[in-house]
Parts: sequence; structure tokens; C-alpha cells
Amino acid sequence: MDAFKLSNYGNVQYYGPIQIGTPNQQLSVIFDTGSPYLWVPSDNCSIFKCHLSKRFQTSKSSTYKNFSKPDEVEYASGGCKGFWGSDYVQLLGDSNTRVQTNILFTYQDSGFEAVQSDGLLGLSNDKEIANIFDLAYKQGQIKSNLFAMELKSINDQSLFYYDDIPNEIMNNVEWIRVLRKDYWTVKVLNIQLNENFMSSGKIKEALIDSGTSLLYLPENVVISIYQELILNNCRLLDGNVFCPCLIPRNQVDNYPKIKFYLEGIILELDINDYMLLDFQYQGLCYIGIEIESQMNLMIFGDIVMRKYIIVFDKQSNNIGFKGAQKLNNIKTTSIFWIEIIGFGVITISCILLQMKLIKL
Repeated sequence: MDAFKLSNYGNVQYYGPIQIGTPNQQLSVIFDTGSPYLWVPSDNCSIFKCHLSKRFQTSKSSTYKNFSKPDEVEYASGGCKGFWGSDYVQLLGDSNTRVQTNILFTYQDSGFEAVQSDGLLGLSNDKEIANIFDLAYKQGQIKSNLFAMELKSINDQSLFYYDDIPNEIMNNVEWIRVLRKDYWTVKVLNIQLNENFMSSGKIKEALIDSGTSLLYLPENVVISIYQELILNNCRLLDGNVFCPCLIPRNQVDNYPKIKFYLEGIILELDINDYMLLDFQYQGLCYIGIEIESQMNLMIFGDIVMRKYIIVFDKQSNNIGFKGAQKLNNIKTTSIFWIEIIGFGVITISCILLQMKLIKL
């Protein structure tokens, strides 16, 4: 088994060590399935221009190359500026993953003040940009470019698997196709909130993103979830919803249960899956569900990824979920709803929902 431990900061950031340069310099990175690039702060980062972190000492690496090509990478929460270069990168202590790759060596970043890692290693599905597993596999150093993430809550150990992923995981994975050749997106057939099915409007895809802490859903779905929560002893404070952190087991079903119907599987979350600790209000936990507003995509961040071990297969363009409910026997049911678009125009929409036949 090839695996290493991930550090967990408050269930909102998962990161681990890599080594860069010759001789190796150890830095920490978020392993981000939502972006393609590797960047780390360089020794040109002043304390006033970059978040508190280790810097890669370019002058101390004999294999460092500077392309003198400036660039800027933007994220939803901030961005960074730097110069492209290259050097050798490997996972901590594993020379089989040692490859020469392009790196953005940053001299400035913004919006990363709360980030605990030094940098970020992109692991998106981008077929044009090879990650370190793609490179090591192509060079015959590892047997596979598959990788998997097992994200846990604070009290349990989170793990990152690669190359030789345990059979106990691989033999129990439900595979579904990835829609795009750049991002790990999957088709969302429908959303169920308790017993009610909800329209997601034009948003029919979800991005599986380890670099995002929360769960982002269409506005109407989020509003319905908030309304259900407020009816169940939760509070709206400063525009966010907070619920009691300690919910008795016999009361969990009183809170919204969310099901996502994907192509062949169902992902399911309850109140304990989408609550996050918050130190602002004693005894209350933050509801980690917000409205999708930028990418016209649902984003299944760490909140979803903590529920399932997820395997990423870039070569076959598939993604696998260990622990997901499989739709073995399917019947097709038509569900209609009415949408008022505006100016009095009403449209009737229909979707085909995949429903599991329960055998008694």
C-alpha cells in the first residue's frame, strides 16, 4: 500500500508534505482536485506579501530552473502571483514519485491568510496538464496514476492513497463517468431533501473538489435546507445558520437529509455530515452549505468527501465512491414541476429520475 497521512485543520483544510529540489526541501501543500497547478512560495515572498509559510529557497537547489515567465493564478477565495520555473518534486520519502515538473514560484498571494499549508498541488482532471502521478506513471516509476482520498473528521486520521491502492477500497468502489476532460465533474440527476425532490434549474453538474471546504448548491435548495433547519432549533446569525453541535441520535432524522442522485449511485448526507465546529458561538456548529454563485456548478467539497473514500482515475475518465449506495435495479419515473421564469411566463419541466426498486 502506498499512502501518507494528511493533516486536518478544523475539518476545512487537508494538507500533506512534499519535497522539492536538490537536495530536497520539505514543504506542505493542499492536494487540490479542483485546480491543475502546483505552486509554492519562493524566497522572493516577503512577510508582508505572502501568507505565513515556509519558502522554497531557489538558490539552494542545484536543479532549479527559472523560466522568467510571470503568471497569476486566481481562486474563488484569492490568488497568487509568481514566476514559472521547474524542479524535481516527490512525495515525502518516496523517490519513485520523483519527477521534474513545472512549478509557479510565488512572490505574492492574497486571501490565504488562514491557509495552514505552504502551497498547493493541483490534481484536477486536466488532460493537458500532467500532475506528478501522471509524470511518474508515464516514466514507469509507478504502476498507476490513480489516487484516492480518505478525508476524516479531526479525531480520525485522513489518508491519501496512490499507485498501489488497497484492494479493500478498489473492490468496493462504485464507478461513474466524469463529464469533463479538465475538471472532476459528475452529472447530478436530481436532489432529494427529506421526501421532496427539488429542481436544480440549469445546474446539473457537481465538481468534486478537495480544495473547497463547503458544499455549494443551487439557491432554491439552500433556502429550503435553511428553512427546515430553522424549524428545528437552529438559528440564523449574521447571515449564516447555526445548529446545536450535540444532537441526540434519536433526533438526527428530524433535521434535513439530503440525497444526490448521480449516474448509478446515491450520495446521502445528514446533519452530522454538513455541520462544522465554530468557535464564535459556544455550543453551536456552522452549517457548511452555501449558495453556488460563480461556476454554475454545484461543488462537492470536503463535506461530501468526508463521507466517502473517493478514487480518481484520470486515464479512464472515471471517479469512484466507496460507501455510496448503488442503484442496482432502476425504474424511470417522470417528475414535473412548474417554474415561473419572469414576466408571467410559466414553463413546465420534466426530468427522468432514477429510482431504486427496494426488494423486501
